Amino acid sequence: MEPQETTPKNETNKPAVTIAAAIMTSAAMIALALILILHPANNSGNNAQQQAAPTTPTTIPAAIATLRPGDMNHVRGDLSKAQVLIFEYSDSDCPFCEQFHPTLQQIVSDYQGKVAWVYRYFPLTIHPNSHTEAIAMQCAGQLGGAKAFNSYLDTVINVTLNPDPKSDQMLNTFAQQQGLDATKFAACRADPATAAVVDTSITEAQTIGAQGTPFSIVVNIKTGKQIIIPGAYPIADVKKDIDSLLQ
Repeated sequence: MEPQETTPKNETNKPAVTIAAAIMTSAAMIALALILILHPANNSGNNAQQQAAPTTPTTIPAAIATLRPGDMNHVRGDLSKAQVLIFEYSDSDCPFCEQFHPTLQQIVSDYQGKVAWVYRYFPLTIHPNSHTEAIAMQCAGQLGGAKAFNSYLDTVINVTLNPDPKSDQMLNTFAQQQGLDATKFAACRADPATAAVVDTSITEAQTIGAQGTPFSIVVNIKTGKQIIIPGAYPIADVKKDIDSLLQ
């Protein structure tokens, strides 16, 4: 074959050469794309790990999954008889929490003292008024004890309030309906120490790996054995978990 540089320059060859070059260029681009897809950069492994979906914890530290002094105003049930505690991290504006709320109410009733329910705060930023509502609930508990807290919670979780003066007044009205002193309630809501209680609970929920609300921990008081319920599970499933801990 003659060297390429001595090949006659026939005009009829130009289209063939151009098409061949285009095909080769396209093939090279496809090959490069496949290489980039199948063999990502060295740091892509880290990116994949960062973007991987978080996993639900299987156990919670015993110091957290236990009744503490700050929980005493947030208990529903008879602690003198309870064999199992349910710690629920919840958001009063979360629709799934609203759905799960009557489930836990029914659980406490059906087990006739064997199960007590402890409410903890986990207001999410996607619900702009939930943090304010959590502070109001904390004040209801501080001023009126567990009975006032639970009644206040039962009211707030069934309404959706916006962060505006009208809604803020509704929170005060709910407190008055519980027989709470209006002046003391207002002072409690304005006290930074009250917000700090809520914020501590939020940090704790995040630390133990709660990814959303409701997030519950079912614990046998005597053995310490735990079952995590990461969502608004049906009552039959919750009872199955409780029964397994009572055996």
